[in-house]
Amino acid sequence: MPTKSILLLFFCIYCSFPPNFAQDIAISDPHFDWQEQILQQIDIDMLGDAAYSELLDELSDLVVWSDTTASSLLQGRLKQNIIMSSNRTLNQRAGYREQTAGRQSINKAYLGDPWHHSLRYRMQLGKHWQAGLNMEKDAGEAWRHQFPAFDSWHVFVRAKDVRIVSNLKLQDAVVGHYRLRMGCGLLINQGFSLGKQYLSRQLTQQRNNTITPFASNAEYAYMQGGAMDLRVGSHFSLLPYFSARQIDGTYHSDRRVLTALQTDGYHRTQTEDGHRHAAWEIFTGARLGWRGEWYDVGFHATYTQLQYDYLRNYLYYNTNYFRGHQLTQFSADYTIKALGGFLRGEFVMDDKGAIANLTALQYKLTDNWVSTLLYRYYDLKYRQLHGSTLGENSEMQGEQGVTLNIDGQLSAHWQWQSMFDYFWFGQPQYGIRDIHSHGLEGMARLLYEHRKVNGSLGYRIKQKADYFRHSFDGMLSIQPNESFNSKTQFRARIFNKKENGVATNSYGYALSQSFAWNCKLWKNCPFSLVGQACYFHTDDYDSRIYLTEKAILYGFGLPMLYGEGLRYSVTGTIKIGPHIDVDLKWAMTNYANRTTISSGLQEIEGNNQQDLWLQLRFKI
Repeated sequence: MPTKSILLLFFCIYCSFPPNFAQDIAISDPHFDWQEQILQQIDIDMLGDAAYSELLDELSDLVVWSDTTASSLLQGRLKQNIIMSSNRTLNQRAGYREQTAGRQSINKAYLGDPWHHSLRYRMQLGKHWQAGLNMEKDAGEAWRHQFPAFDSWHVFVRAKDVRIVSNLKLQDAVVGHYRLRMGCGLLINQGFSLGKQYLSRQLTQQRNNTITPFASNAEYAYMQGGAMDLRVGSHFSLLPYFSARQIDGTYHSDRRVLTALQTDGYHRTQTEDGHRHAAWEIFTGARLGWRGEWYDVGFHATYTQLQYDYLRNYLYYNTNYFRGHQLTQFSADYTIKALGGFLRGEFVMDDKGAIANLTALQYKLTDNWVSTLLYRYYDLKYRQLHGSTLGENSEMQGEQGVTLNIDGQLSAHWQWQSMFDYFWFGQPQYGIRDIHSHGLEGMARLLYEHRKVNGSLGYRIKQKADYFRHSFDGMLSIQPNESFNSKTQFRARIFNKKENGVATNSYGYALSQSFAWNCKLWKNCPFSLVGQACYFHTDDYDSRIYLTEKAILYGFGLPMLYGEGLRYSVTGTIKIGPHIDVDLKWAMTNYANRTTISSGLQEIEGNNQQDLWLQLRFKI
């Protein structure tokens, strides 16, 4: 269907909702800063720059959908919400210095301006009908000539809890752009996969087969079509779905093959724009479920077809990765609750007979202590395109591992969290040429929560191939009254690696202090302000540090710091009446040991980088 027709249809559907933006994560305590808890639960240290950018896109759009109290299908107050955001780096990057047609044609300049723009629109009518629209243009991308001018857009219409006949209920349905999370994620999981501690908790949550409207500005890991969750009586469910969308990649017209798939969503240069919509991807399947009081069993089948053969280049670590133009997979998943325990698992097989299995057992040791044991086995030749779950290798191939979590309440104010994971490989991995290798990862965290004081101390260790990484972190938050809050963060890292038989160590640390003020000088005072300063010192990129930082509302602040320097940020909100809010943020990083920042088209001349964010929110 043409773009204009889809958007006109969308705007004609006068129903849906303003989002209750929050976190779809395992929160240990609601009093702790949710961004701080995400950073505590995930391990992002080994991400490259591209994957780091994709992660920030995801974390900026964490959404929990909430129902209203409307009493019937077509009753309930209509709510609408519009969020317009813009941000840019105030320094001039190399890609914007000489934007001539000649330089753009040879990828020496960006095609567009340095502003990033996004627009989000939500509607809700009662508790049954929702709809939404997201549009985005990344910095460096050009405005497009066709409607709606933004580089990317996503739209959805959703219906929930609709009784069709007495014994048939539409539990959930989405038309447009959506995401799926099925079973344990071996066959399909387009939700957030943010590390072992997070995933091991997520796998033991009650909601494991869900349809979610695609509310992110990211340009990957979503479906375009329709999905529905039908409940037949009180025991049976059927969840069919269909998707047809164009994907980015490197297409060779002479051979009519794809040699790479692109997931970063950038179309800033001629080459990047040439990767746009390289091929069609058809994805369809269904899950049939049977549930009772203490069990839930499901059988799932999927089929994926690409318009062209996907023939990625052969490298030492990807010999058995998916190649071809079609893939069929089958799975069986189960959930059992009995004798104080919780058992969840999924068994998957692809069309060549390769298998994968994940089993999670959670047991309540006492009223205050819970343990979770997980085992994973991914065959050397198991292939997948849409799965994402617990593991070291994102391809979920040639790996086995055991994970143990123990969490508990030490006292009224003290909590304990711990995780240990041991993994081993049966084939070479990225950065590991050995056929057989192994590694381990562990963390321990102590948390303190009181009415006016919150704090945490954490330690994480990881060994893999020829490196060891030790990470330490501490946080103290003090709120003497409703108006003021003080937050201190400390993070440190030791990175040991061996190259050519020579061992080297690199060290990094950072100390951050922030103060928040919410105006209480008079009733409905419209101001709030947060200021933060940080000093960091790292020997190199391996010892880089991540810190949480206040962002504009519904945003996520997670600066990556390496080298030596200072970082400052100021974030404020102004309420203009009951329906309009304005969010502003300015941040500057000043390096003591650089004359340039970044490289290539992103290069900045000088030793400081300044960034500006603007956001306007309307509630109707």
